[in-house]
Amino acid sequence: MKTSRHGWLGLALVALGVLYLVGRPPGGPGWLWGLLGGGLFLLLARRGAPAEAAGLGSLLVGWALGALAADATGLESLKLVGAGLGLGLWGGLERRELAAWGGGALLAAGALVFFWESPGGLFVALALLAFGAYLLLRPPAPAPAAAARVDAAGFRALARWRSLRAAELGTVNTEVLSDAELGCLAALDDPRNPELVAGCLEKGGAERAAEIVRALEPLRE
Repeated sequence: MKTSRHGWLGLALVALGVLYLVGRPPGGPGWLWGLLGGGLFLLLARRGAPAEAAGLGSLLVGWALGALAADATGLESLKLVGAGLGLGLWGGLERRELAAWGGGALLAAGALVFFWESPGGLFVALALLAFGAYLLLRPPAPAPAAAARVDAAGFRALARWRSLRAAELGTVNTEVLSDAELGCLAALDDPRNPELVAGCLEKGGAERAAEIVRALEPLRE
């Protein structure tokens, strides 16, 4: 449902009033007024206000809970973390991509501030330094060996021989040569070398390798 201009104006006015009460609370801590303001926005959203009212309510409630935790711990970063969690949760539940990204950005900012103000930040910094130095100074990984290039003509010749041999034996092609063996043989630099051929075979040993070498002689010339 499309929101009227009056609806947007009303939402903006309520937001300004709530922000004033949170920023300059007439009594009690600011997080208490944040909770009340967030609850008001959520109530307005249920009574027909624009859906964004629920997003503002989630943001304020999250911020208020973070501010409460900040008062207890002295870590101001928890305000950003709470606001990010509130907005991100609403964005995820309502499938509002922009709100979800905004919540994630607030969470990231809160984590950064927490890093600077936390007593354990020094140890995190040292761990980052050590890991970064390791990445910079570790020896480069060895280059992967070049993949063998398959001889297309040889592959076709071997495939034809496999089919003919299977017909002679009255069996299926893969009983003569499996697909893996066929590919390995086609990639050999010297298919007439019985030792290289035997290395490609899954079974059969030297006798089977000699048979394949004899069969390949007229095909690979």
